[in-house]
Amino acid sequence: MFARMLLVWLVVMNLGVLAWWALHRPLLAESGAQVDPSIPRLELLQASGDIARAQPQVPGQAQLQALQPQVDVTASTAQGESSVCASFGPFAEASQANAAAASLRGIGAKVKLRQAPGSHRGYNVQLPPLASAAEANAMAARLRAAGFNDLVVIKQGEQQNGIALGRFGSEENARRHQTALRAKGFRAQLLPNTSGSRFWLDAEAPAGFNAAAQRRAINAPGVQNIRCS
Repeated sequence: MFARMLLVWLVVMNLGVLAWWALHRPLLAESGAQVDPSIPRLELLQASGDIARAQPQVPGQAQLQALQPQVDVTASTAQGESSVCASFGPFAEASQANAAAASLRGIGAKVKLRQAPGSHRGYNVQLPPLASAAEANAMAARLRAAGFNDLVVIKQGEQQNGIALGRFGSEENARRHQTALRAKGFRAQLLPNTSGSRFWLDAEAPAGFNAAAQRRAINAPGVQNIRCS
């Protein structure tokens, strides 16, 4: 009787040990290695859904985008700085040169009028231009009445409605005639004869300026390229 109870007790003890061993057996990883059950298992963030997948970014992309506008502005500035410079002329009259200068300024050019002196050919004695042709003719009649018959009423040009009273090769003779006229009350002037003078237009225009085409447009006798200052 006692031996049977001891046998039953041993069987129960063995079953308890087997049950404990089965419940506390170490877990196996997929690779076959034993894993301590007290250590939490690792999970991929993509699989767990805790954070969203980040977009890949090319290194330096933000810096390149920030620098791109600066590069474009620099290129535009360098292009805007280029210009074309040319000299138009020679014009015989300053009025012609001024009209041509106005046309060049109208298309965005910077223009400077330059006078090239000609050869000296004596002196002119004359009266300055009057307000109208009628006044010039009346003054000519007064001069003739005073004994000054060698005169010409100027019909055109910068001295239009002025009165030419003689051309002299020497300054002394010109001043003698001027003194005689002033003694009669006429405001005669003594002017060097520089009919050989010529007028030039030095123009600086934006890139793309066609100097040859503009020469024809402003009726300039000629054009030559010059260095921009």
